[in-house]
Amino acid sequence: MRMCAGSGCYHAGMNLAIKKISILLPVAVLATACQRGEKAAPPSVIQVKTPVAAPQEVAGAPAAPVDPEEIRMMELMHVIYGTAANTPLIVDLPDYDKRSEKSSYRITPLSMHGIGTDRVALVASANYAHDDNPSHGQPGLLNAYVLQKQDGKWKVERRFENVDAMGTWGKLGTVAWVELGPGQPGFVIEWGGTWQGNTVQYMSVFDLGDPKLHDLAKKVGLVGSDNGGDCDERRHRCWSVEGKWRFERKTQQPYDDLVFDFSGYTESRPEDSAETVARTRTEVSNTARYAFRSGEYVLASGEHSVPNP
Repeated sequence: MRMCAGSGCYHAGMNLAIKKISILLPVAVLATACQRGEKAAPPSVIQVKTPVAAPQEVAGAPAAPVDPEEIRMMELMHVIYGTAANTPLIVDLPDYDKRSEKSSYRITPLSMHGIGTDRVALVASANYAHDDNPSHGQPGLLNAYVLQKQDGKWKVERRFENVDAMGTWGKLGTVAWVELGPGQPGFVIEWGGTWQGNTVQYMSVFDLGDPKLHDLAKKVGLVGSDNGGDCDERRHRCWSVEGKWRFERKTQQPYDDLVFDFSGYTESRPEDSAETVARTRTEVSNTARYAFRSGEYVLASGEHSVPNP
């Protein structure tokens, strides 16, 4: 991509404009002197410097990370795939749709977390290398790694490549590191989006000790939603409900319970009513508890109060 910045950008027409200025300025000086009846002074020579072009960015060069953690994540990603430093992270990975085949992907590290002495976990998002402009409905692809330092060098202990898809605009979402139980490190990915005035929020839960790294919260569903962008007098139902999650430990359980505190409101009226009929508002304030059973979280008590659009 060719870019210009500030006064560093100019075109061929500027040289012509500069020449015109050099000619017109002396003429203006003579004209003014004649009007005043003064003797015109010889025109001074005006030195006009040609603008210096700004240095052009190299196409495809990765933006230099400035955060120390970003630098460290990039270093670890280059260790994982054996790629040269300061080069784009484009590698061949198992194709998400056809696992028996490989395709070229661009990988972006998102978050890392220490999980013990000389052990670190890292989460990254992947997109097809040729896709420079992912769409709103296009998810990111989940990649996760566990590395351990041995003899002063990082070694890949576990890797999970393109194991799940979530998020929007080709990005996974926000990563939160959690402990799912005693000695059970894991992470949560929160993501969502807005479509036609309806906003939805999801969460996925992953156990780093899981051999297949599958989403443990598939049965949880939406953790927040509203139709604020599509709520007017025509709508018989409007709402805004959000769930705040936390993990609660119980004795003699390998996995903690996943608990949601829901808050917000719903408004509704009979579907056959006129638009002039006011909707009835109901406040939402309740808790739902999910327990880990047979490899996933299932509703154990309470009500999951988030409406579906």
